[in-house]
Amino acid sequence: MVRIPNKPSLYQKIMTIMNHYWRQISILVGVVVLLSFFFPRGKTLLYSYQLNDVAREEVVAPFNFPILKTEDELQADLDEALKSEPFQFSRSQDVVDGQIAMIGNYIELVKAIQLSQQQLKDSKDTLYRNRFSDQFDAARVAVQSDSAALAIQMETIQNDFTFAANDEKWNAIFSADPTDDGTIDLESLKNAIIQISRNRWAEGIYDITVPEILSNQVAVIVGDEEAPTLTDPTTFNDLQNAWTKARVEVTSLFPEVVDVRRDLGYSLIVEFMKPNIIFDRETTERRQKARQDRVPRNKGIILKNERIVDANTRITSDDLQKLHSLSVALDLKAMEESGIDVALAYLGRILVIGIIVSFFFTFLLTYRTPIFEDWRMVLLIGLVFTIEVGLAYLFTQNLALSEYLIPITVAAMVLTIMFDARIGFMGITSIILLVGILIGNNVEFMVTSMFTSSVGIYAVRQLRRRSQLFAAIFALLASSALVIVGQGLFKGHSWTLMGYDMMNLSVVAVLSPIVTYGLIGLLEVSFGITTNLTLIELLDFQHPLLKRLQHEANGTFNHSIVVGNLAEACADAIGANSLLCRVGAYYHDLGKMVRPEYYIENQYAGENRHDNLTAVMSAKIIKNHVTEGLNLAKEYGLPSIVSDFIPMHHGTTRVEYFYRKALEEDKTVDEKQFQYPGPKPNTKETGILMICEAVEAAVRSIKEPDIMKIEDMIDKIINLRVNAGQLSECPLTMDELTRIKGKIDGTTGLLPVLRGIYHIRIEYPDDKKEDGQEMARA
Repeated sequence: MVRIPNKPSLYQKIMTIMNHYWRQISILVGVVVLLSFFFPRGKTLLYSYQLNDVAREEVVAPFNFPILKTEDELQADLDEALKSEPFQFSRSQDVVDGQIAMIGNYIELVKAIQLSQQQLKDSKDTLYRNRFSDQFDAARVAVQSDSAALAIQMETIQNDFTFAANDEKWNAIFSADPTDDGTIDLESLKNAIIQISRNRWAEGIYDITVPEILSNQVAVIVGDEEAPTLTDPTTFNDLQNAWTKARVEVTSLFPEVVDVRRDLGYSLIVEFMKPNIIFDRETTERRQKARQDRVPRNKGIILKNERIVDANTRITSDDLQKLHSLSVALDLKAMEESGIDVALAYLGRILVIGIIVSFFFTFLLTYRTPIFEDWRMVLLIGLVFTIEVGLAYLFTQNLALSEYLIPITVAAMVLTIMFDARIGFMGITSIILLVGILIGNNVEFMVTSMFTSSVGIYAVRQLRRRSQLFAAIFALLASSALVIVGQGLFKGHSWTLMGYDMMNLSVVAVLSPIVTYGLIGLLEVSFGITTNLTLIELLDFQHPLLKRLQHEANGTFNHSIVVGNLAEACADAIGANSLLCRVGAYYHDLGKMVRPEYYIENQYAGENRHDNLTAVMSAKIIKNHVTEGLNLAKEYGLPSIVSDFIPMHHGTTRVEYFYRKALEEDKTVDEKQFQYPGPKPNTKETGILMICEAVEAAVRSIKEPDIMKIEDMIDKIINLRVNAGQLSECPLTMDELTRIKGKIDGTTGLLPVLRGIYHIRIEYPDDKKEDGQEMARA
């Protein structure tokens, strides 16, 4: 009796998946939980409309709630509150008295300096007259004493009155003889300047500028008065205006242009005429805050069961503000709900976010299984999701910026370059859905972002040059203009609003490729991903490995270049990664550099090193180029996606020539001694290289090759690899193998490239007839 094994139950299948993908599931759960903190409650999204949208259904107030003012209305009221609260000042007589005393002290010091200068001059004259008398020592002491006194006075000028220290006109006054009739009367100058300053102090001088005063009136407290005097801000002068008026007065007092008292007097005014109307900043700001706190934040009330918006009507700006007020009221009411209601609402939020996130990761699990199986790649994509939604929350909710500043196209281009265009498109679709819900079911934003992101994905889908990233800027600018104008005309937006949205999108369009370029290098290193940009660098013949291969095994180098041409054409035929195929072909035979003379393409003198070796030893040397190649790849830091081509291009095939040679010598041969270590190809690209490498070597062995012989050889090689199970682990289909072979008159696949290499011309019936006629004439 045969026992039929029990099929695993659904529970067992789920547990198997969870055990296998526990890291990936943990990452996805973490991403969903993180995203949930950015999202509003579901009820608030019911009333999320944009200007000129059409209401889906009638909206009726579920309870009484206030109508909030718009940001512009509230700001206008707050500004008006600032204007209505007078700036507080106090008139200080102490400043006036102190500055008058300072002017007097300065003038007295100048007079003292003049006397000291004259006294020093007299002392020097006395010293000169007594240079030969017994009074010389006393005269010298007097000079030293007078000189020290003058130095102290000048030091005071230098420290306390710097405005005059380096002024030529004041230096001339310091040296003037006070007894000379032509010397300026300092006492008269002092009295004139004090009077001019008193005039300005009487008018009042602010210690801040007039434009800084925002209030309609100012309150000035004089002396010990408790009640301030209210007056217009322009009643008093600020310091600049006071200086200007004083300058006019000084000029009228000393009308002569050459009169040095003009400049001396004005310099005294600038130095000593200080503000006497002192701003009380602390009191003013405290009163302004209190005044603004009293400004009402709402402008009316909506009663319960009052209709806010009728169904199928266009949303106006007033309707939009009422709906926004309802959303805010719902949020406040939600904070008062019981714990069960809050928990259920949060559970619903988690489920909705999880469903949207699952759109993408289900696609990944189904169509990009190798990527999903690498938990680091799932972590990278999860980070992209979280950062994009986090930035959307920061820009729109915290900073109140335009939603079009959210760098959606950066995520689209990063996913495309790091993985491929399909992952980029599916990933950005899920991100846009999440962000669109976050900012209030904004369909206009979703359409705009989908279009610009699709253009960004198309621009970098086959990245071969770094300049493509910057060419994407112009594509994004054009697509942004097109979608903004299209939706603006459709929804009746003003050109001002369209211009504002276009400006924000232009900023993102310019910065996105630049930011993407910077992120790619960082993510490549952090997550071990090899992008097309790195593959392009590996194509450079100046790369140390390729340079060594060219010098040490030139035949192998040329063979690799030919195989690269074949592999690229085959990849183009089936839509595989042609750049990766070419790079893999360039590096697949690196190990032959270690013993190049044992490989036929490097044997130029006719001597074959294998003639003196046993078949087993020859096979061991040939097989060893795989191991040596992997060692070189590791030494030079080749990416794993490239080094995988080294063992996989032979798979687990045999070194056929030496295996058959061994069979001729001994029928009991251990096949494993002639078998490559593998593994078998596991991607389309490595499978393509296995076929191309074998075909290139086989076609080279054909004597007098023609197109029919080459085609038969291709069929033979492909059938051998398929029948031997060498392609069983890579996803190549039979249809793709046919396209890899190509057509004689085609542009992709093996046949067109080999036809060009061997210069084979396709013969047509007319050609044969013409050839016969030529031979007859000959």
